[in-house]
Amino acid sequence: MGPDGALVTVGPVGAQDAIGLPITGFDPANLPERAAAAELPERGGGLRGLVWLDVGGTPDRTGEVDAGERGMPGLAVEVVRDGRVVAAVTTGDDGRFTVPDLADGHYAVRLPADSFAQPFRGLTWLGPVLVTPVVISAWLWIMTGFAMTLIVAGLASIPRDTLEAARVDGATEWQVFRRVTVPQLSPVLLVVFVTLVINVLKVFDLVFVIAPGSVQEEANVLALQVWQVAFGAGGGDQGLGSALAVLLFLLVLPAMVFNIRRFRGDRS
Repeated sequence: MGPDGALVTVGPVGAQDAIGLPITGFDPANLPERAAAAELPERGGGLRGLVWLDVGGTPDRTGEVDAGERGMPGLAVEVVRDGRVVAAVTTGDDGRFTVPDLADGHYAVRLPADSFAQPFRGLTWLGPVLVTPVVISAWLWIMTGFAMTLIVAGLASIPRDTLEAARVDGATEWQVFRRVTVPQLSPVLLVVFVTLVINVLKVFDLVFVIAPGSVQEEANVLALQVWQVAFGAGGGDQGLGSALAVLLFLLVLPAMVFNIRRFRGDRS
């Protein structure tokens, strides 16, 4: 097992070898229905391999393909040389994979740690279906106080004379609200809206803390993706993380520029 939790072959693998990668500790009942019977491939035509669930065979021989054992479909397989991934494939329904056109030399075959993430076993309301509404609700609860404070301050600054004048002219309370209160409160509402847009674009802590690791992908946001890519398992990819951070900055920049110009216009 690699330092990041990935499964890596111990010895070197040749470009024309046929290898078997047995997996244990997995409940056979959780295998997809399409999983077919496992059978080791023959050498030739590139690097060939089999990833199969090494439990439940008859007889059950460790490390050998037994009758009744099935391949593990849909698993990512990476071919690594000198610490760099040179090829990536996915296993078929029978657990087999083929990597053609590899240059002669020695390689390592790796099954990424993401393929073996623990399934969600916590509270139902934090599962894949409801985790996003839960995060949204928590964010609304946090930002409601900020928005209410600015809106109440804006309402307090509206001249009462204009409201009374509208009522004297025969306006209903709905008309007073729609044609007097809202237009005079619109600068405050605009500031609240733009500020909330900036905050929602860079939200990170709520998703990171609330969503369990197994379902974080279901509620992922760009700011969390930056952290996962740049500082995730295996040291991360700082280059791609930096690119995502620049993208996040470009998304936030228009709202920031709009706010700055508006504040300058109010002061002048």
